[in-house]
Amino acid sequence: MVDSYCGNLLDKLASKKWLKFNVCGIELEDRAGCGGVLRNLEGVARAIFSSAVIANDTEEAKISAVKIALEVFLAMNWKSNESLFIELCSLLAFSWCVNKVLRPWSLQTALAEIEIAKMKVGNVVFSLADKKGNDMAFSLAMASVNQT
Repeated sequence: MVDSYCGNLLDKLASKKWLKFNVCGIELEDRAGCGGVLRNLEGVARAIFSSAVIANDTEEAKISAVKIALEVFLAMNWKSNESLFIELCSLLAFSWCVNKVLRPWSLQTALAEIEIAKMKVGNVVFSLADKKGNDMAFSLAMASVNQT
């Protein structure tokens, strides 16, 4: 089951079990990177990633962050009935994740890989982060850009 929500949905679902991956992707001049933090219901970080990526622009780097977040989650082999929320800081990348009609042709391969990973995970929900909701993910993305 794959659902899509915008806004502060996590507050409304506090009584349910879920994990949340905050992700961010950035592009500066000729370098791009992404980062993410997986947290449980209590806000405890369970996994982080920071990676340089090949991207032509910031939005492409953000899609790479989503793809890597799903790969990290799957690699952890967690068997759960919990929802996985992926919180993005970009309205454009969010819209590409939830609406296939809006997807640019240049990202079809990456977005198809995301669809396959979502089916493997099970219950994936995309949400849009507020301005300060992805500070740690942004810091991890910035660190990956500075290391390249």
